[in-house]
Amino acid sequence: MADKSEKILVWGEAVAILIVLALVFAPHVTFTENRLLRLFSEKLFDIALALFGTLLGYWLAKRHIEHLMAGIVETLDTKYLNLFRERAFHRAVSAMLPELPDFSVRPTKAFSSHVADAISEFTHWSAALDPTHTPEKSIELIAQEAYTLAAGLIEKDLGFKEAPSTPNYEWIFEIGGLPVGWSVEELPDLSIYNWDTGAPAYRHARMEETSRTGTSARYSWKWDMKNVLCGVYVGIVNFKIGGHVDTGIKIGERLRVFLRREGNHVSKNFECIPWG
Repeated sequence: MADKSEKILVWGEAVAILIVLALVFAPHVTFTENRLLRLFSEKLFDIALALFGTLLGYWLAKRHIEHLMAGIVETLDTKYLNLFRERAFHRAVSAMLPELPDFSVRPTKAFSSHVADAISEFTHWSAALDPTHTPEKSIELIAQEAYTLAAGLIEKDLGFKEAPSTPNYEWIFEIGGLPVGWSVEELPDLSIYNWDTGAPAYRHARMEETSRTGTSARYSWKWDMKNVLCGVYVGIVNFKIGGHVDTGIKIGERLRVFLRREGNHVSKNFECIPWG
């Protein structure tokens, strides 16, 4: 619409100039036309000056409006980008907060997919404002704010602290017949597997030495079954002690984990299943 108005104005000014020139240079004008010609001749400078002023004013006004609109658009873009960035930031902090280590009860220490999506959204809006912004910077900013908020909530007893580990089953492994002067090259490494599916429930736990003699040693590791699925489990040990190397040694009996209901309370319990 602005281009059409501009064309109309230019064509109108061009037509006015052509009329003036025709009146000045036409050789067959009449007496009335001569008087009109003299009148236009006397006012020609004023007309030309007015036309020039109109064109200059139009050009200056157009440039001013374009500059003003560009500034308004840039200001609005920056304002809304900042608004979207702040919204994404607080969303990412809120998503990360319940999944911080030692803050809430959860089975894994890996962030979930919706946390990753929130971090990605914050990175998108931040990069729109600052092209040098990186995902690593996003994680740093969001994690710092989330940890600060978590610390404040825990201090005021408003957060959910990680439930303390309460091991309720002890895996015991005893090695006998060791040579005199034996040494430990590699501590026993305990892995626990689901007997029915073969899926690992816990892998590569370093067992602790609880007692020893000149020819034997006992090791143990306590297992917290809080997040363990119900089922049957078996412990497998690898070790290198006193020159002996053994892998895939099963220890103890198979362990069945199940839920027990006592009135309105449900607790996790276990029992040993003999190999026979």
